[in-house]
Amino acid sequence: MAGDPGVIHGLNASLLAAAISTAGIFAAAGFGAWVQKNSSYISAFAVGVLTVAVIFHLIPEAVSYSKYYSTNAFSWVAYGFAAMVLIGITVQAAVSGRVEGAALTFGYASIIALGAHSLLDGVIYAATFQNEPFTGWLATGGLLFHEFPEGVIAFYLLAQAGLGRARSIMIALVMATITTVAGTVGANKLIDLTGGLTMMAMLGGAAGGLIYVLIFHLGPHAAKSPNGRGYFVVGLGVIIGMIAVILNFLTSH
Repeated sequence: MAGDPGVIHGLNASLLAAAISTAGIFAAAGFGAWVQKNSSYISAFAVGVLTVAVIFHLIPEAVSYSKYYSTNAFSWVAYGFAAMVLIGITVQAAVSGRVEGAALTFGYASIIALGAHSLLDGVIYAATFQNEPFTGWLATGGLLFHEFPEGVIAFYLLAQAGLGRARSIMIALVMATITTVAGTVGANKLIDLTGGLTMMAMLGGAAGGLIYVLIFHLGPHAAKSPNGRGYFVVGLGVIIGMIAVILNFLTSH
């Protein structure tokens, strides 16, 4: 399997995605003061991008697999949301004695959801190269488009939790870049063993997790943007996200 051209090209695509996310992480880390000052705008941008990702990418993809199975894709969305609620409660209980407890709860819960999304990106990179390299590179163009802001968002979520610059960089690299490569490496065997049911569960679960992040973390923080300018930034995020989705749709057809 290691010598299969499709596997090699899929791995190359995931490595490129990881490099783009890494650039986003270090860009955010290098302008820490600016990130802190404009954190509500970054949240607003993330709301726009991730809302598009959930509504027009993750959920529709999960539903596309549900027609082959008795399980409803929306059940997995609910499971993902419920899992994030439980994670939030668990983390909150563990850090309840600390002043920054709430921030840590949102930080860890959010980065777990983002990591699940990044892992799924890796699975998709592998799956799209099952046919032939040209189709795979075209189909993943839209996904690659969103990797830079994903890296920025990953670092920002951890920095907001008060984890410190070095620690935020390290965890963001694991959750936004290494997970993508890991998803690609394990995807071929995983899909071979369990087929579309696993893809439906993972896509739906990631969507549910990100809905939790949007409702309980990014949304309330974005609402703190002065003079309602956060709505404009949300719109910008939506536009960027839609461009990525449209590119992915057009090239995959």
